[in-house]
Amino acid sequence: MPIELRPPTPDEFDAFYQAEGIPFGYDAKPEAIERELKNIDPARLLAAFDGTQIVATFGAFDLKLTVPGSVAPTAGTTAVTVLPTHRRRGILRQMMERHLPEAHERGELLAALWASESSIYGRFGYGPATDRAIMTLPKPYAVMAEPMDIPGTMRLVDREEALATFPAIYAIACQQRPGMLARSDAWWRHRRLDDPEYIRQGATAHRRVLYERDGKPLGYVIYRTRRIPDKGLGVLIADLTAAEPQAERALWQFVFGIDLVTEIRSGNRPVDDPLLWWMEQPRRMERRIEDSLWIRPIDVVGALNCRRYAAAGRVVFRMTDALCPWNEGIYRLEVEPCGMAECRRVDATPTCELTPFTLGAVYLGGRRFGALARAGLIAGKSESLGQLDAMFAWEPQPWCSEVF
Repeated sequence: MPIELRPPTPDEFDAFYQAEGIPFGYDAKPEAIERELKNIDPARLLAAFDGTQIVATFGAFDLKLTVPGSVAPTAGTTAVTVLPTHRRRGILRQMMERHLPEAHERGELLAALWASESSIYGRFGYGPATDRAIMTLPKPYAVMAEPMDIPGTMRLVDREEALATFPAIYAIACQQRPGMLARSDAWWRHRRLDDPEYIRQGATAHRRVLYERDGKPLGYVIYRTRRIPDKGLGVLIADLTAAEPQAERALWQFVFGIDLVTEIRSGNRPVDDPLLWWMEQPRRMERRIEDSLWIRPIDVVGALNCRRYAAAGRVVFRMTDALCPWNEGIYRLEVEPCGMAECRRVDATPTCELTPFTLGAVYLGGRRFGALARAGLIAGKSESLGQLDAMFAWEPQPWCSEVF
């Protein structure tokens, strides 16, 4: 019997999320399903049916991704699973071949995802564009090199006050760093600030702290505490965001000062975190660096014209893209001194060759063309690759604070 691909109907949502939970190792609770459906358009869910059984799942969020100097409409690829009984049958490729053209028709310039395994998505043109730092800091080393008396106040707030104040702070921070995702009101209500007991994994409820100066909200931290075996009480940071560096430093000083804890953890911090420069002994922080957000160009011209650049220049390149054949061709990317660019098809000799994987990896400014060339992933003249590195470079490093 052939596999049928179609969106699940409302009476199939439970079966869809139960099927998603099998490869990911959880049983979907009714309240969890209800919560998920408040954040995603059900029309963007896709199920693979073997008869009446759902054997694979797929979904996409409507996202706005901060890119260097701009914002790009992005398909947030999510909920991608295949049951262990149906592996190696090409079902994921079939779903991807449906997903990418549909996203293109919607005008989305990019697709983005968090990869459950780094071996899966490169074949579909997704490249690792950002990294995250997973940090653990023993409390005795939570000391600033130069403690500062930063003016302002910290206070615990409830969910409703957080909903009234945190989004404006985040919106400012979101504009400042490539890789950040805009959060809708539904996302704030039902994802970031929602705190059902089943997601706490033995930790406390969220503690939400607002930092204000002269009555103006400038930063916040959302955290939990949890007993860590053989270590004591740990602080688990879910979200620490500030509209300015001084506010961010104030928040870290607050976290460092929490009493009765032995360890501070965060599962997702930027690799260029300024905290490392503020600490007295930064090497005492255990940091593991992992890839995080993977980017896939859907509209090469639109994506390259959308972002801004750090240096003027002109490069002619060849793009190969079997999954999105509308991207195939030779292009000239020309950047003006102001940082704006024009990318268009040309009849010319290319000086380098790109793929969706390599362009996705470098797109946000966190990777270098030269490094990918040394790895044998990009072929081209060294002068062109150097020019591209100068053009695509961006400060700060890209980072995605939102796992989806």
